Amino acid sequence: MKTKFTHSINYIAVLTAIISFILGTVLLLLFKTTGDSYFVRIGYLYTILATFTNTILLLLIVINSIRYYKDCTEHISTMLIVIVNIPITIFYLNLL
Repeated sequence: MKTKFTHSINYIAVLTAIISFILGTVLLLLFKTTGDSYFVRIGYLYTILATFTNTILLLLIVINSIRYYKDCTEHISTMLIVIVNIPITIFYLNLL
């Protein structure tokens, strides 16, 4: 997958978005199957950490897309992949 990206920051951002989605889904499923409120606390802390990390990566991608505007399609697709996690997170939080 790394060879599909010209800029390593885009690869890192997509990988982080995928890992964020998987970990968030696992935490939600663990809470729903066990009913233990411990997973809710971990989930909220994880949401704060993932929001902070993904926001920084999104800002770096925006800066990178300004610097390397010729690769704007790669940057825009990476931004969309990162931004897709926002409605998923809101949906997961509403399920609690």
